[in-house]
Amino acid sequence: MIKSHERSSKLFNKGPSLLSKFLLIFFISIVLMGIDFRFHYLKDIRQATNFLSKPFHVALNFPNTIYTFTTQHFSNQSHLIHENEQLKLDIDRLKADLQSLEFLDQENNQLKNLLEVKNSKKFKTEAVSIIYSRFDPFNQKIIIDGGQNKNFQAGQPVIDALGLVGQISNVFPETSEVTLLIDKKMSVPIQIQRNGLRAITNGNGQNEMISLSYLPNSVDVIQGDILRTSGIDTIYPEGLAVAEIVEINNDPKFSFAKIICKPIASIRNHSHLLVVMPTSTLNNSIPFKNDQKK
Repeated sequence: MIKSHERSSKLFNKGPSLLSKFLLIFFISIVLMGIDFRFHYLKDIRQATNFLSKPFHVALNFPNTIYTFTTQHFSNQSHLIHENEQLKLDIDRLKADLQSLEFLDQENNQLKNLLEVKNSKKFKTEAVSIIYSRFDPFNQKIIIDGGQNKNFQAGQPVIDALGLVGQISNVFPETSEVTLLIDKKMSVPIQIQRNGLRAITNGNGQNEMISLSYLPNSVDVIQGDILRTSGIDTIYPEGLAVAEIVEINNDPKFSFAKIICKPIASIRNHSHLLVVMPTSTLNNSIPFKNDQKK
C-alpha cells in the first residue's frame, strides 16, 4: 500500500512545466542583461571568461590558419617567381634598347663629326657607308657603298673626322674597294708637323701600325710627332692628319731607323667615311699608288 501511494504521488506531482522554466530563465537573462548594460556588473566576469576561452578559440581556428598560411605561401612564391622572370625579361629588353641607343648615339656623333669636317675642309667630299670590312692580315681593305654611280675613281683619298683612312683601289658600278692606311701596299707622302721633314709611310699589314721608311738613325724625330700629308703627289690634299710617332729604334747595326707610328684616324671604329672628290688641283684620273718598297 505504501509503494502504490508513493507512485501515485510522483505521477501527479510534476512541478513547473518546461515552458514555465524557459520563460523564467529568459526573464532572468533579460534582467541581467539590462543590469549589466546599465551598471556593468558582469564586465570582469565576461573578460575572465573571454581570457579563459581564448586558447580554445585558437585551437579550433588552428587548421584554418594552417590552410590559409600554406595557400598564401605557395601563391606568393608562385607570384614572385613569375614576377622575377618578367623583370628579367624587362631588364633584357632594356639592355637591348640601351645598346641600340648607344649605337645610334655613336653613329650620330660620327655623322656630326663628318659633317663638321665636310663643311670645314676646302676640298669637296662625298659621304659613304661601310658595307663590308675584311679582316685579313694580308689585305687590309673595306667596301663602301659608292662606286661608278657616284663618279668615284681609283686613287681618291678616304678620310674620317680625324684624318686619313685609306685610298680607293678598285671601283665597281655601285661599290668601291678601299685599301686602308695600314695595308702593306699603301705608301703615303707625309711631312712632320714639328719640323717640316718629308718622308713616306708604309703599312705593316699585320697590325694597326704604320712605319716611316728609309730615314737615317740621326733623323730629327721624337715620340709624339704628328705626320700630315705633304700634298706633294697631288693625290692627297695637304695637311690631312696621318699618324703619330709612338716608337723610335735607332739601332746602329742597321742603316735606317725603325720608326713606328699609330694612325690618327679610327681605322676600324667607324661606319661612315668621306671620299675626297677630285678638284682643279687633283687630276681627274688619279692612279692608285701601289708602291711597295723592295
